Amino acid sequence: MRIPGDRPLESWIRDLMEHDRLYAFYQSDDWQELRDAVMLDHNYECEMCAAEGRYGRADTVHHEHEVRREPSMALTRFVTTDDGERREVLHPLCNHHHNVVHKRTYSELRKQRTQSKDERSNLREEIW
Repeated sequence: MRIPGDRPLESWIRDLMEHDRLYAFYQSDDWQELRDAVMLDHNYECEMCAAEGRYGRADTVHHEHEVRREPSMALTRFVTTDDGERREVLHPLCNHHHNVVHKRTYSELRKQRTQSKDERSNLREEIW
């Protein structure tokens, strides 16, 4: 699926968020192609693992400008700083470091899973 060309990217993403369908952006050909290019250019290596002096296989590309907060930046790979420096704002990360960046801890992730199970158990059973 391609991102619609008949309106701005930001408008489309905000519409997806409004309908709880942001996953459609991440499934789009445009994002997948950009993600693949970032991963390939970095040899599928987690930037944060490399900074720690070890190898970690990246499985996620992190948006420095989070899509929910800045949807217009969703497909932006490089920005130019005030001093004219070109800087990459998409970063290949392993799952562990992606959670670190977003300040998601194991206990919080476990709590989210438990809540999801609790919500499912609150569903009314079907009566036959």
